[in-house]
Amino acid sequence: MDERLLPILDEQHSVGFTGRVNVLDSQTKQLLGEVIISEGQVAFCKYKGVKALKAFFNLCVDEYEGQIFTYIVEPELFDVTRRHIHYPFGVLKRKISEVIEKYSASKQSRPPANLKILVKPDFIGDGEGVTGEEYELLCTLSDFNLVSDVYNNCELIDYEITNALVSLRKKNALTVVAKK
Repeated sequence: MDERLLPILDEQHSVGFTGRVNVLDSQTKQLLGEVIISEGQVAFCKYKGVKALKAFFNLCVDEYEGQIFTYIVEPELFDVTRRHIHYPFGVLKRKISEVIEKYSASKQSRPPANLKILVKPDFIGDGEGVTGEEYELLCTLSDFNLVSDVYNNCELIDYEITNALVSLRKKNALTVVAKK
């Protein structure tokens, strides 16, 4: 049955459930990810190759954007050492709203996935100060320069990546090399 994630998590939270919620493509039934719940709290998420909090927020944003998923709840013993999401459920729900709001605000600034971006060498030597998010993005750009790869491999949440790209572009730190 196709449902929404938050009501499922609300129900599992209310009964102190421990187990997993499998995330399936609603048409192909292909496994896209999982949300691990420990005693009613979201503890871990894996979604489309991304893990932890970023995966959870990406799943919520994709659902907000209209993707339809099938969720299957399975009770299962859970290894507490695997916990990567530490927010209490009420805080996590509020953060979902914040992330979706910030994602919507930055959506029009997101560059095309096929752009290739490089850091300008002179910026590294004598560029303006960078924020924590910009630094994280610069580290990712040292390994990946295709926009789609940056979004997939950077630990930042997608709207943070977009905002850091825009900010670094304004600081004249980036150059667009080519479209692939």
